[in-house]
Amino acid sequence: MNPWIYISYVFLILIIIFITILYISNIKRTKPKPTRKSETSFLANMNHEIRTPINSIVGFSELALDDDISPKTKGYLTNILENSEDLLQIINDILDISKIESGNMKIEHIPFDTRDLLNACHTIISPKANEKGLDLDFSVEPSRGRLPLGDPIRLRQIFVNLLSNAVKFTSSGSVRFQAKIIKLYETKTTIYVEVRDTGIGMTEYQMKELFAPFKQAESETTRKHGGTGLGLAITKSLLEMMGSELRVESVYGLGSKFSFEITFDTVDIPEKDTYRNSLIQNKLQKPLFTGEVLLCEDNAMNRQVICEHLARVGLKTVVAENGIAGVEIVNNRIKENKKQFDLIFMDMHMPEMDGSEASAIINDFNLNIPIIAMTANTLAGNRELYEKSGMSGYVGKPFTSQELWHCLLKFLTPVNWQGDLSFDDQADDDLRQRLIRRFVDGNKTKYDEITNAIKENDLITAHRLVHTLKSNAGQLNKTTLQHAAAEVERNLKNGNNLVTPQQLQELETELNFVLNELAPISSGPLGYYNNAKPLEKEEVLNILNELEPILKDNDPECLSYTDTLLLIPGCEDLIKQIENFDFELAVNSLTQIKNNIKEQ
Repeated sequence: MNPWIYISYVFLILIIIFITILYISNIKRTKPKPTRKSETSFLANMNHEIRTPINSIVGFSELALDDDISPKTKGYLTNILENSEDLLQIINDILDISKIESGNMKIEHIPFDTRDLLNACHTIISPKANEKGLDLDFSVEPSRGRLPLGDPIRLRQIFVNLLSNAVKFTSSGSVRFQAKIIKLYETKTTIYVEVRDTGIGMTEYQMKELFAPFKQAESETTRKHGGTGLGLAITKSLLEMMGSELRVESVYGLGSKFSFEITFDTVDIPEKDTYRNSLIQNKLQKPLFTGEVLLCEDNAMNRQVICEHLARVGLKTVVAENGIAGVEIVNNRIKENKKQFDLIFMDMHMPEMDGSEASAIINDFNLNIPIIAMTANTLAGNRELYEKSGMSGYVGKPFTSQELWHCLLKFLTPVNWQGDLSFDDQADDDLRQRLIRRFVDGNKTKYDEITNAIKENDLITAHRLVHTLKSNAGQLNKTTLQHAAAEVERNLKNGNNLVTPQQLQELETELNFVLNELAPISSGPLGYYNNAKPLEKEEVLNILNELEPILKDNDPECLSYTDTLLLIPGCEDLIKQIENFDFELAVNSLTQIKNNIKEQ
């Protein structure tokens, strides 16, 4: 008999045990309340009795998976293992809520290292975040010479609950964790903790029911995302036992923010532990640099993302739309004896001249500028190709903030570290909505453009269009659309048309699905809190006058003005030109807008 059949029998026994617990719990409500000692004994026994068979299920499943078994049986065992772990989590939650309600939950008061605690949380959460393609960022302010006293196990449970929920209800975008010291006394410290996501968000009605046990935002949520609805109830109760309060803010369709402030007693760090390596201490913080970077990238949406990320770490960016333009910019600096770039980011697939050819030419100038490949193709064979082209490293697309920082730290020395990323949180929300708006506006007719190019046998154009669509879908983590576009792209390579009608139909279906999904968000107000008042005439002219020289310098810093330009009527075309880095057209549009305002 196959091993999974034995395990199924054990599951049946486990279900009987679980039903018994619920039955006993029901009896407890109708009988005189037992003593805390008897309740503690009951919970301890149940904990032991339930965990024992589950540990056997997990152990035997893992052993059976190592045997030579058929793919079908392997699939059964994998499902059993995953569901065992889910069931264990459910039982843990039920036991915890029982302890809290019976008053048997105890909070420890021992020294702990915040850095170690949060590194452990990052290790637990990052696989799920990576699996969904989410940008997982931790911002942690280092301890200042003293250790907090608290319950590290329960704190980890709180952090993991909040982070797990954020990852669970976020299909694309980011999850941010921030912990910073807001008050520091001689023997106490108050820390502000925030978990923020770009997930499905909640309505006001849903938030009212959020902390009730066994409740989620709605029944559809349980069916789609799973879970018992106990996690937040437990988290709220644990924080209240620690003298804190869990707060929630959310905007439907844009994401949620959970936060709390918690005060700890503190003790001196033992002398042997006072040394902290600065790089280790800052690895969950954002590095800040000075310098100038050349970005060679033909995709306007990618340019916007990369330029904003580089600007946030203090780097000025010069943009080239293809390899030829990039080589020309570097060569002009040689002729004019100007300071060269500190780093070059090179897209591998560009029209007119690709990244490999451009990198080879620039390396022939003997300038010793590190050139970093930016590509979705990060397989080992491609990495070797990039090295042969004289490139110093690579960054995958799409990338997370920390992946970019890790790359920059290999070649540039940070001048500082930033622990408070609250500005970045808002900036990420705004950037994401700008990207969504750009995606929706730029891809409404994309399927027709691709199919028309194929019908006219213009396969180079068709390949370029679908490659751009694939890349832009990746930026928003719309992986199903990205894969559909990649399949069409693969069948248009080398001037061949091997695309099937089924592949085109799948591309159309997935593109329409994403456009319909993003349309409500793209038309909404930019940012979480956009209560800006209309601008006066003088204010508008001052903004346009500031922007004009930036556009004339072809400086990507102009992107920082797009939010403000939304408040100025008639700037729609100017915003699109800025986001496309069409500097010449943007200067002309700005001049026309200024003239129109002066004539009013």
